[in-house]
Amino acid sequence: MYIYKTVFDNELEGKVWLEREGVWKEVTEEGVTTMQYTNGTQSVVNIGKIIEIKPTCDSDGNLITPAVYYPGWAYDIMTTDVIDFGQYEVYPGDNAAHKFAGWPKDEEVSSVNNEEEE
Repeated sequence: MYIYKTVFDNELEGKVWLEREGVWKEVTEEGVTTMQYTNGTQSVVNIGKIIEIKPTCDSDGNLITPAVYYPGWAYDIMTTDVIDFGQYEVYPGDNAAHKFAGWPKDEEVSSVNNEEEE
């Protein structure tokens, strides 16, 4: 299994890129549109904006300083496919905002944990 962490300029760019690369596709059935995994995709997590600096609030819950976000829009992908994400792939290591259940938080394609190889 391969885990990829990606950051695109915005949500739509990521969605279109992932569709073009065969990670998922938009399907409409009975008037309901969903994104369905294709090929070896096991999961796609739309992480969104990632906080770089947390907001601060006073004791009454009033915002003192707003959150500061890293640039871009993040998606995490778990797949059996080898995919070249090029400039969109990131390696946050221990600073990752998300992990897949049963996999270390810093797991990425560069440190594959594939049962077939064991």
